[in-house]
Amino acid sequence: MLVKRFSFSLTTLIVLVSCAGTYFINEYLHHKIHQITDNTISEINAQSGIVRNKMARLEGYRLIKPLIYSEQEAESPNYSNLKTQLNTYIEQLKNSQKLISASIYIREFDHGEWMCINDTESFYPGSLIKVPGMITYLKMAEKNPALLNKKIVFNTPNSAIPNQTFGSKQILHGKEYTIRELLKYMISYSDNNATYLLNRNVDLNVFRQIFSDLNIPSFYQKNSTITAKNFSVFFKVLFNGSYLTRDNSEFALELLQGCDFKLGMIKGVPVNTIVAHKFGEMGDSTSRQLHESGLVYINNKPYLLTIMTKGYSTRELPKIIGTISKMVYQDFISKSIN
Repeated sequence: MLVKRFSFSLTTLIVLVSCAGTYFINEYLHHKIHQITDNTISEINAQSGIVRNKMARLEGYRLIKPLIYSEQEAESPNYSNLKTQLNTYIEQLKNSQKLISASIYIREFDHGEWMCINDTESFYPGSLIKVPGMITYLKMAEKNPALLNKKIVFNTPNSAIPNQTFGSKQILHGKEYTIRELLKYMISYSDNNATYLLNRNVDLNVFRQIFSDLNIPSFYQKNSTITAKNFSVFFKVLFNGSYLTRDNSEFALELLQGCDFKLGMIKGVPVNTIVAHKFGEMGDSTSRQLHESGLVYINNKPYLLTIMTKGYSTRELPKIIGTISKMVYQDFISKSIN
């Protein structure tokens, strides 16, 4: 009888512990599932109750609609102090006649929080348009894998190609280059010669479709403009690997990491910080525009920063971008420490 009583008691204890364990595990998983859902789909907003997400999905399929990117509709209050500091800095520059206007977009990827300053003003993209140009060729290569190894001879006269203030390496007349090499020159060195050659051989239907797929107002027409927030979509989808294949997304960001423009965003972060970025410039006799957009990788937690500026001096605008980049970097570092 003693053995049976002990056996019964032990069995009862095991059942009770199992039930309790199951209960707490279910409660924990229930909490975690809701926590994940809250972080990735929507967040509670103190003023309105719910923050909705704007989503871009890929059309053209019968039963699926792949998600390209998702963006909370409301800015995060976590950036309120930084936004105040940046607005103050911009107003000081405008008062001192060093700046006409600026727009800044910031986004982190763990929680999808973002903020934007002067989100409605559009700017001439300049060489920023080379980013969707690169994406176009990589999208074309998904249907034709041999495309990147196709060779083209450069024999265009210099008079047909616009000059640049911030120049670097250029392809040479009479030489033959693969598409892959031309993409490197176009993105890493912002070479207009390589860009001109790629533009002559691009599939314009694919190029236009990219803007439609990503819900970006077209800025590929002459004198078209774009906002900082809209341009940032290109870097979002490259980082997410949600529009191109993962290998092509990785390749695109490797080319952008190789960008050798060191006068802007790079000045605002410590040496050896990984930054995948692209700059663009435009201007005339009355004003100059300089922009830069990219991913800054700190502690394996990258953030996206796009800065668009309009001023009077080509010499001043890179310094302004560098200072803004430093202010944003310091804010992210302080948040990661705290």
